[in-house]
Amino acid sequence: MQIEEVRRIDAERHTVARNGRARIIRESYTTATLQTMSDWYLVYTKARQEDAAASGLEEQGYRVYLPKLRVKRRRTGGKVDVEEPLFPRYLFAAPTQDDQSISPMQFTRGVQKIVRFGHIYLSASDDIVEAIKKKEDPDTGFHRLTMPSLRPGDAVRVKTGPLAGIDGIFETQSGQDRVIVLLEVLGQSTRTEVSIGELET
Repeated sequence: MQIEEVRRIDAERHTVARNGRARIIRESYTTATLQTMSDWYLVYTKARQEDAAASGLEEQGYRVYLPKLRVKRRRTGGKVDVEEPLFPRYLFAAPTQDDQSISPMQFTRGVQKIVRFGHIYLSASDDIVEAIKKKEDPDTGFHRLTMPSLRPGDAVRVKTGPLAGIDGIFETQSGQDRVIVLLEVLGQSTRTEVSIGELET
């Protein structure tokens, strides 16, 4: 990975003096070490402002990836599907041109900072971001929790498919999105493998 030299940038910011007259403050600051255009930078957003930050960055011409998942949350009247960030308060952003600075990212609405260690910004390659994207459901574009918050012995109910409405006991996970449950069918206990998405608690 190529690294550019640390550069000194002069920035101008307008502010209002106490007497009400506008004045310009010149600020000089040193940017942290920058990587190549192909890198995705890890952006830390303000609380519950991931969508605002993503929109603001896209409006400035950056590539943005905000992975989300769809989960069930209990609300008045029952459980509802809710969209939430896969990584709360984090998203990925990348320049679209070689000469596009990442400094404006830090002043985008909803953004708190770009994550870095010392003078090095934390970045991820296209391969890493693509690997995360491949975990999305191809039909919905959302990530799915690979494992519900279940422990062996927890009571569950099948909510979809031919076994819908049957109660059972969670035993163990058998694959990435498959689990083994002990179902009561016609008065007999039957060990069955089902998809995680077919269960509810």
